[in-house]
Amino acid sequence: MTPTTFNTPKGYRQPRGFLYLFYRFYPTLVAAPSARYDTPMKKASPLSIKLRRALLRWYARHKRDLPWRHTRDPYKIWVSEIMLQQTQVATVIPYYERWLKTFPSLSALARAPLSKVLKLWAGLGYYRRARMFHQAAGYVQRELFGKIPKTAEELKKLPGIGRYTAGAIASIAWGEKTPVLDGNVIRILTRIFAIAQGIQQPATLEKLWSTATSLLPKKNPGDLNQALMELGATVCFPLTPQCPRCPVKKICSAHRKGAELFYPVRSQKDRYEKLTMSALVLRNAQNAVWIEKQPAEGRWGGLWMFPFWKSKTEMLGETKGWGERPILFLTVPHAFTKYRIQLEVFELFCEKKSPLRRPCGKWVPILKLAETAFPSPHRKIAQALVARIDPATA
Repeated sequence: MTPTTFNTPKGYRQPRGFLYLFYRFYPTLVAAPSARYDTPMKKASPLSIKLRRALLRWYARHKRDLPWRHTRDPYKIWVSEIMLQQTQVATVIPYYERWLKTFPSLSALARAPLSKVLKLWAGLGYYRRARMFHQAAGYVQRELFGKIPKTAEELKKLPGIGRYTAGAIASIAWGEKTPVLDGNVIRILTRIFAIAQGIQQPATLEKLWSTATSLLPKKNPGDLNQALMELGATVCFPLTPQCPRCPVKKICSAHRKGAELFYPVRSQKDRYEKLTMSALVLRNAQNAVWIEKQPAEGRWGGLWMFPFWKSKTEMLGETKGWGERPILFLTVPHAFTKYRIQLEVFELFCEKKSPLRRPCGKWVPILKLAETAFPSPHRKIAQALVARIDPATA
């Protein structure tokens, strides 16, 4: 910002102190707000105000009674937001409640060993979230004296917190006027405003972030963010939108056109790669099975898994000469990112010690498997083994 200067007559003595500052900067101080800021301040349009009011009225009447909506504690909201990533609300609720009983504060989480964190997380999937959350808790305790940042910009600097999660925590816990944009919000905004550009395009996403920002009220912006997410989760479904129940159907451009299912626009269809992999249940005479701890830096770092291979051919090659041929036990379908995987699980009896020459493995009694932290597909294997011995657990 370049201060305004005055032409002064010869011999005029410039004022000093307060008067100097006043005369030097007064023209800038009284300038329009847009002249004082790098980004012009935009006034909300009548449509945005109407939309905001409709959403907030609907949310106040119809929002679900969820445990994290009874608090403004930033740590508890952080817990809920991390758990809700890629996971349904009904699944998250019992995990959220158990988590807070075990780790009631950020300091309790920071002090806990990672193995305990992963064990409590087991079953939620996407274990990188738990590792990053644990790492971020330690950082906040050490470097920020246990004080959780109050702005989205500062929150984004923490491990595992992106733009969406930072906006959710900052707006709900601290009341910062900052937007959120997840799949639900994208679907709602593209339908309401009939945004025809593909959502994979960076320019479209920035347009959506800007639109979400324009809707926010000064007071309780977190309620508007939650209203958008709630509408997407309970009314504006991807394939079966419940338009008669929608509070903004009269404003929605896609609804007026009868073209709800055409939004959001995708530039190209998602392509998934199908894979078939193999796992082995190696069981001994004591009814114990062999499991292996995964390296800390991997996708499922710190969790336990049954031995597995990229293909049945690789598994048979390593188990060749062990005597009996592995028998198919069950098939576990699962998915992550662009992959759709069929995990074929085989079983083989082993009289002595494990013939596998791998580090970080151990024998575990089948009935003790429930106490072990597995990723989701391998937890299903463990459950099937336990149910075979004790049908009451099935």
